[in-house]
Amino acid sequence: MAGKDVKDTLRKLVALQKIDAEVYEFKRLIKDLPAELGQVKALYEKKLTRYRELEAKIFEFDRARKAKELDLKSKEQDIVKANTVLMTLKTNREYQAKLFEIENMKADQSLLEDDILRLFDDTSRVAAEVAKEKVVADAEEAKYAAEKQKVDAQLKELHDKVATFEAQRSVACEGIDATTLAMYERLVENRMGLAMVPVVNEVCGGCYMRQNSQMHNRLKLCEDIVRCETCARIIYLEAEL
Repeated sequence: MAGKDVKDTLRKLVALQKIDAEVYEFKRLIKDLPAELGQVKALYEKKLTRYRELEAKIFEFDRARKAKELDLKSKEQDIVKANTVLMTLKTNREYQAKLFEIENMKADQSLLEDDILRLFDDTSRVAAEVAKEKVVADAEEAKYAAEKQKVDAQLKELHDKVATFEAQRSVACEGIDATTLAMYERLVENRMGLAMVPVVNEVCGGCYMRQNSQMHNRLKLCEDIVRCETCARIIYLEAEL
């Protein structure tokens, strides 16, 4: 490749690199934005989970209370029946035994009433927590919805920009020989979008390693494509182009 051809290729690669740097940044944002949104969503889902856990507690309290209320009703009926039987007993022994049985049933009745009152208190306490958590969950949901709308708009804009730059890229690739272009594109992929960099004050603009005098002379001559011995990027002198 003659010097004039090398310079022409380098100029085209520089123009292509400007496009690819933009595209790489756009694609990075396209990848990172959903992850950032995912953090907002995770916080919302955490608050929502807490809210639903508390709702589930209320459901369990209600179910337990209703079960105890049924037990209480049954116990009350048993006491009524026992009192009816009590009035028919003839001997003192039978009477005392039935009376003892009734007192035990009343003690059980009292425990059930205490449990029901406790479950009412627990339900009221958790219901207050539910009300607070619902406010928090609703706020996080609104925040997530707003952030999602914002991110969706940003992603659409980024995809549109990538499409525009990709069209420009197709034009910019014209006239670059296939071997050089393939080598350049591998570097774009492997060097975070930065395949070629200028050398400034004998220092590579990619890895910041100093280039020796022999390498510097090659860059001035522009007789071939020169790559940094450290980072393998294509290097050039802006003044020579």
